[in-house]
Amino acid sequence: MNKPAKTFKKLNILMLGLSASAIFPASVNAISSIVPSTAIPKQSAILMAQRQQQIKFKRGASSGEVKGGVARGEVMIYLIRAKQGQRMNLEIQSVEGNAVFKVIDPNTNPLAEEKRSWSGELPQTGKYQIVVGTERGGASYTLSVSIH
Repeated sequence: MNKPAKTFKKLNILMLGLSASAIFPASVNAISSIVPSTAIPKQSAILMAQRQQQIKFKRGASSGEVKGGVARGEVMIYLIRAKQGQRMNLEIQSVEGNAVFKVIDPNTNPLAEEKRSWSGELPQTGKYQIVVGTERGGASYTLSVSIH
Protein backbone atom coordinates (compact mmCIF):
# COMPACT_ATOMS: atom_id res chain seq x y z
CA MET A 1 0.00 0.00 0.00
CA ASN A 2 2.95 2.28 0.41
CA LYS A 3 3.76 2.42 -3.32
CA PRO A 4 0.44 3.87 -4.49
CA ALA A 5 0.76 6.64 -1.88
CA LYS A 6 4.17 7.70 -3.30
CA THR A 7 2.78 7.75 -6.84
CA PHE A 8 -0.15 9.82 -5.62
CA LYS A 9 2.22 12.33 -3.95
CA LYS A 10 4.27 12.66 -7.15
CA LEU A 11 1.10 13.27 -9.10
CA ASN A 12 -0.02 15.92 -6.60
CA ILE A 13 3.35 17.68 -6.82
CA LEU A 14 3.16 17.65 -10.64
CA MET A 15 -0.41 19.01 -10.53
CA LEU A 16 0.63 21.69 -8.03
CA GLY A 17 3.51 22.71 -10.32
CA LEU A 18 1.21 22.97 -13.34
CA SER A 19 -1.31 24.99 -11.33
CA ALA A 20 1.45 27.36 -10.20
CA SER A 21 2.55 27.88 -13.80
CA ALA A 22 -0.98 28.98 -14.68
CA ILE A 23 -1.05 31.45 -11.79
CA PHE A 24 2.47 32.91 -11.90
CA PRO A 25 3.56 34.38 -15.27
CA ALA A 26 7.27 33.92 -14.46
CA SER A 27 6.65 30.17 -14.28
CA VAL A 28 4.86 30.28 -17.62
CA ASN A 29 7.82 32.03 -19.25
CA ALA A 30 10.17 29.42 -17.85
CA ILE A 31 8.00 26.57 -19.12
CA SER A 32 7.33 28.21 -22.48
CA SER A 33 11.04 28.64 -23.12
CA ILE A 34 11.20 24.98 -24.13
CA VAL A 35 8.52 25.51 -26.81
CA PRO A 36 9.95 26.54 -30.20
CA SER A 37 9.80 30.31 -30.70
CA THR A 38 7.67 29.94 -33.83
CA ALA A 39 4.86 28.49 -31.73
CA ILE A 40 4.57 31.59 -29.53
CA PRO A 41 4.46 34.82 -31.55
CA LYS A 42 6.09 37.68 -29.67
CA GLN A 43 4.48 40.98 -30.65
CA SER A 44 4.60 44.24 -28.80
CA ALA A 45 1.30 45.43 -27.37
CA ILE A 46 1.35 48.45 -29.66
CA LEU A 47 1.32 46.26 -32.76
CA MET A 48 -1.58 44.22 -31.46
CA ALA A 49 -3.87 47.26 -31.27
CA GLN A 50 -3.72 48.67 -34.77
CA ARG A 51 -6.08 49.72 -37.54
CA GLN A 52 -5.38 50.46 -41.21
CA GLN A 53 -6.88 52.85 -43.73
CA GLN A 54 -5.95 53.72 -47.32
CA ILE A 55 -5.44 57.43 -48.08
CA LYS A 56 -6.70 58.53 -51.48
CA PHE A 57 -6.80 62.14 -52.59
CA LYS A 58 -9.80 63.60 -54.39
CA ARG A 59 -9.51 63.54 -58.18
CA GLY A 60 -6.90 66.10 -59.32
CA ALA A 61 -5.74 66.86 -55.75
CA SER A 62 -2.27 66.22 -54.37
CA SER A 63 -3.10 66.81 -50.71
CA GLY A 64 -5.71 66.02 -48.12
CA GLU A 65 -6.52 65.72 -44.42
CA VAL A 66 -7.48 62.76 -42.30
CA LYS A 67 -9.13 63.14 -38.91
CA GLY A 68 -8.96 60.38 -36.35
CA GLY A 69 -8.19 59.30 -32.85
CA VAL A 70 -6.03 56.76 -31.07
CA ALA A 71 -6.19 55.43 -27.56
CA ARG A 72 -3.13 54.86 -25.41
CA GLY A 73 -1.17 51.87 -26.74
CA GLU A 74 -3.00 51.95 -30.06
CA VAL A 75 -1.79 52.97 -33.53
CA MET A 76 -3.51 53.88 -36.75
CA ILE A 77 -1.74 52.96 -39.97
CA TYR A 78 -2.43 54.99 -43.09
CA LEU A 79 -1.33 53.53 -46.43
CA ILE A 80 -0.57 55.76 -49.38
CA ARG A 81 0.85 55.02 -52.83
CA ALA A 82 3.58 57.30 -54.12
CA LYS A 83 6.33 57.35 -56.74
CA GLN A 84 10.09 57.56 -56.42
CA GLY A 85 11.30 61.17 -56.43
CA GLN A 86 8.01 62.64 -55.23
CA ARG A 87 8.09 64.82 -52.13
CA MET A 88 5.83 63.91 -49.20
CA ASN A 89 4.87 66.56 -46.63
CA LEU A 90 3.18 65.53 -43.39
CA GLU A 91 1.92 67.43 -40.39
CA ILE A 92 -0.12 66.21 -37.44
CA GLN A 93 -2.01 68.35 -34.97
CA SER A 94 -3.84 67.20 -31.86
CA VAL A 95 -5.80 69.00 -29.18
CA GLU A 96 -3.84 67.06 -26.56
CA GLY A 97 -0.49 67.93 -28.20
CA ASN A 98 0.74 64.35 -28.01
CA ALA A 99 0.05 62.77 -31.43
CA VAL A 100 3.13 61.73 -33.42
CA PHE A 101 3.77 59.68 -36.55
CA LYS A 102 6.32 57.43 -38.19
CA VAL A 103 6.85 57.11 -41.96
CA ILE A 104 7.83 53.69 -43.32
CA ASP A 105 8.89 53.03 -46.92
CA PRO A 106 7.68 50.05 -49.02
CA ASN A 107 10.68 47.97 -47.80
CA THR A 108 9.70 48.65 -44.14
CA ASN A 109 12.59 51.07 -43.57
CA PRO A 110 11.73 54.02 -41.32
CA LEU A 111 12.11 57.43 -42.98
CA ALA A 112 10.93 59.48 -39.97
CA GLU A 113 10.07 58.54 -36.39
CA GLU A 114 8.10 60.29 -33.62
CA LYS A 115 7.52 63.43 -35.68
CA ARG A 116 4.81 66.09 -35.72
CA SER A 117 5.91 67.36 -39.13
CA TRP A 118 8.14 65.94 -41.85
CA SER A 119 9.03 66.55 -45.45
CA GLY A 120 11.17 64.30 -47.60
CA GLU A 121 11.86 62.95 -51.07
CA LEU A 122 10.59 59.40 -51.50
CA PRO A 123 13.27 56.81 -52.32
CA GLN A 124 11.09 54.41 -54.35
CA THR A 125 7.71 53.73 -55.87
CA GLY A 126 5.26 51.79 -53.72
CA LYS A 127 2.96 51.83 -50.72
CA TYR A 128 4.15 53.94 -47.79
CA GLN A 129 2.89 53.61 -44.21
CA ILE A 130 2.19 56.55 -41.94
CA VAL A 131 1.85 55.13 -38.43
CA VAL A 132 0.08 57.49 -36.02
CA GLY A 133 0.42 56.99 -32.27
CA THR A 134 0.83 59.05 -29.12
CA GLU A 135 3.62 59.99 -26.77
CA ARG A 136 1.28 59.56 -23.80
CA GLY A 137 -2.43 58.92 -23.29
CA GLY A 138 -4.93 59.08 -26.13
CA ALA A 139 -5.28 61.71 -28.84
CA SER A 140 -7.67 63.05 -31.44
CA TYR A 141 -5.78 64.40 -34.43
CA THR A 142 -5.79 65.89 -37.91
CA LEU A 143 -3.13 64.52 -40.25
CA SER A 144 -2.33 66.68 -43.29
CA VAL A 145 -0.70 64.85 -46.20
CA SER A 146 0.58 66.18 -49.51
CA ILE A 147 2.59 64.55 -52.28
CA HIS A 148 4.13 66.57 -55.11
